Amino acid sequence: MKAFLACLLLVLLAACGSGPDADLVRESVEHRLAQALPDGSVKLHTIERRGSQADTKAPAGEERRIVYFDAELQLTRDIDFAAWNAPGVAGLVSALGAGPKGIEGIRSGGNKANDIIRAHGTVLYRQEAGTWQAVMPAGYQPPVAPGVLASTPERTGAMLTALRKVVEAFPRDTSPEQYAAIEEELAAAQASIRARLARASNGYAIAAGAEHGQYLRVARALFSGMGSRAVPLITRGGEENLRLLRSGKVSLALAQGDAALDAYEGTGAFAGQGPHIALRGVTSLYPEPLHVLVRADSKLNSIADLRRKRVAIGQIGAASRTTAIRVLQAHGIALADIEPLEFSINGALLALQQNETDAVLQVIGTPADSVRDSLIDMPLRMLSLDAKAISALTEEKKGYFPFTIQKGTYVSQTTDVQTIATAALLLTDTAFSDAEIASLTRRIFEKGTDYSALGSTQGAQISVATSRVGLSVPMHVAAAKVLEGLAAKDGADTGPREKLEE
Repeated sequence: MKAFLACLLLVLLAACGSGPDADLVRESVEHRLAQALPDGSVKLHTIERRGSQADTKAPAGEERRIVYFDAELQLTRDIDFAAWNAPGVAGLVSALGAGPKGIEGIRSGGNKANDIIRAHGTVLYRQEAGTWQAVMPAGYQPPVAPGVLASTPERTGAMLTALRKVVEAFPRDTSPEQYAAIEEELAAAQASIRARLARASNGYAIAAGAEHGQYLRVARALFSGMGSRAVPLITRGGEENLRLLRSGKVSLALAQGDAALDAYEGTGAFAGQGPHIALRGVTSLYPEPLHVLVRADSKLNSIADLRRKRVAIGQIGAASRTTAIRVLQAHGIALADIEPLEFSINGALLALQQNETDAVLQVIGTPADSVRDSLIDMPLRMLSLDAKAISALTEEKKGYFPFTIQKGTYVSQTTDVQTIATAALLLTDTAFSDAEIASLTRRIFEKGTDYSALGSTQGAQISVATSRVGLSVPMHVAAAKVLEGLAAKDGADTGPREKLEE
C-alpha cells in the first residue's frame, strides 16, 4: 500500500511539473507586467510555480497547458490603483491572469512605495515546434451554479410543483417570445420573494445584476463581512434594478449613470412611468466604458463601417443596449441601417467567434472577464468612437463622459481606444434615514479596504476622488456631507456639486 501511494505521489508531482518551467513563467509574467504597466511602477518580487493542467478547451490537435503561480509584486512608487485614467488594476489583472479574489493588497485610498501586492495568477501556453509559447492569461472561469433546489416546507414545495406543471404544460411550439415572458415573470417573482425575506429578517435588499456579473460581485464585496444586513439580489441588470427600487422592493440598486438619468427624468425606457424624482445617488463606483469589439482580422476600422453589418447591441431591457443605440445614432447610424442582434455579452462573443456577427457593442467595466476569456481563442480589436460623436454624446449631459481604454488594459491591446463611459452608480430613494446613508457611505470608503481581495476587480476603482464622476442624478445629502468630510481630510477633490440637492 505504501509503495502504491508513493508511486501515485510521484505521478501527481510529475503531472504538476510538466509543461513550461518556472523560469519561463517568470519571463512571461515580467513581460506582461511591462506591457500593462510600462512606467515600471510594479516589479515582480517573487514568483512560485504551483503546477499546471491540460487546457480542456484547446483546439483539436493543439497541446495547451494552464500554469498556476503565486507571485509577490513590489511597488516602486506611491500608486492609486483606483485611478480611472490609467490601466491600474485592470492592466494588473489582465497581465497576471487573475480572477476574483486573485489579488490582495490593493488598498482603498492608495498604496505606498514598497508595498507588496500578492497574486494568484495563471498563464496559458501552447506548444509550437517543441517549445512553449505564452498565449494569454487563462483568466477566470466562473463555477456553474447548482441546478438542484434546496428543500422547502411542504406548502412551498407544493406551490413550486404546481408552478412547474404550468410551465411544462406549454405546447412544444411555444414561441421564443412566450418563453421570454415566462422567464421574465419567474425572475421578477424570485427577486420579489428574496427582497421581502430580506426585509422580514431586518435586513435590506440591493438589486445587483446577473449571476457571475460585475454588479453582483461589487455588491457582495461592498456588503461582505460580519454585521452586514444587505442581501444582493440576482437581477437582469440596471433598468430592472431601477424599477425594483421605485416599486419599493429593494432599498439600494446598482445601475448605469445614463439609465439612472432616464429613470430620474422619466425618459427613454422609463418614459411611461414619469420622473422618479426621489431617486438619489449614494456614490459613483467605477467607470463602464463602451467596448466596440471586432475580430482582429476584420476589415472594419471605424463605427461608420458598421452600416449594413450584423451588430450585437445587447438584449432588450438591458441598459447597455440603450447606450449602444445612442452611440450608433451619434455616428448617423439608425437601427434600420444595421442588422441588430440581441445577444447577452457571452452569446455575442460566441457569435463573433463563429462568424455569426460582425461586431459587438457592450458597456462593461474593465477588464471584462468575458472579453479576457474570448481573447484566448479569438484575437480581437476594439474600435474607437469618432471624436465628434464623443463630443456630442458627452455634451448632451446624458450621463456619459469621454474615456480612454488605456493600452495594456487587455493583454493584446497595444493602442489606446477612445470611447465614452458611463459610471456604475449606487442608488437609493427614501428607504433610509440620513444617519443610515451616512453610515453606509463611510463603510464603502473605509480606508484600507481591499475590494479586489473581496472578489471585485472593479471595486478596486472606488475612490473618494471619483465619487461624483458620472453622477447623473442628485447626490443624497447625507452621502455628500460624508464625502466632503473625507475629501477635506485627504485633500481630495470630489468634483462638481451641481447635482447636490439639499
